[in-house]
Amino acid sequence: MGTWGPGIFENDYALDWIAELANSADNNPLIDALNTVIDQIDKSPETQDCAVAITAAEVVAAWMGEPSEDCPEEVETWVEGRPAPSATMIAQARYVTEIVLENSELKNLWKNSDEFDKWQEGVEDLLPRLAC
Repeated sequence: MGTWGPGIFENDYALDWIAELANSADNNPLIDALNTVIDQIDKSPETQDCAVAITAAEVVAAWMGEPSEDCPEEVETWVEGRPAPSATMIAQARYVTEIVLENSELKNLWKNSDEFDKWQEGVEDLLPRLAC
């Protein structure tokens, strides 16, 4: 994985997924990304799936009018003019964020780096922005 920083959008998985989302007219990429991690709840979800899922959670936050400071323009364009996300999607995005923070391969990778605290703060910042 090409990673250049601890931010949610600072890796190839996130940017590749955003490109896929930008070309989608529906919510299916979001639903798929969130469900992939939810389906792995009984084990430690895989790194790529977690990176994509927390990117999807960031999109949900942006869609709610709570984008991160580093939200890509493609995300802002995709959410513009759409009706608000469903309460279920918001709850799933929050749940996935909690899973990634608690027990995931992505967390374990960052735990072994000097930038773990920055990564963790960035993901934790997402939780209040996903409040219903």
